[in-house]
Amino acid sequence: MNKTVVFVTFAALAAVGLIGAVVLAIHRPDATATFTGLIVTVLGLAASAAGTFYALGKQGEKLDTVAKNVNGNSTRMLDTIEQQQVQIQALLSALPANNATPVDTTPPMSEDTIVRLRADADRLPRHAAS
Repeated sequence: MNKTVVFVTFAALAAVGLIGAVVLAIHRPDATATFTGLIVTVLGLAASAAGTFYALGKQGEKLDTVAKNVNGNSTRMLDTIEQQQVQIQALLSALPANNATPVDTTPPMSEDTIVRLRADADRLPRHAAS
């Protein structure tokens, strides 16, 4: 939300409230206290709404930034890990058999973790690479 629009709106509400209070003080002085309370309440609601809209706008910008930064990196990372695991297996199978200690070729993540990461990556919004 534009700060100028918020300021002009708040100033307009305050001006209308001030003019209304003066007119009411002239014509019905006994109702001035009630009207003043109403104006303070309306201005407070307007200020709270403006602050909330501003905060929601900033939060939306941060979420868009995070979504753009992800940009499919998790999926590429998981694909790369799978390709490297296949390459490691192919290289190890090409080695001659000997009595050396076996090499641990298990992936660094469990299969459940990889499946969960893939599901999370599939739910993320897709953006064109910049």
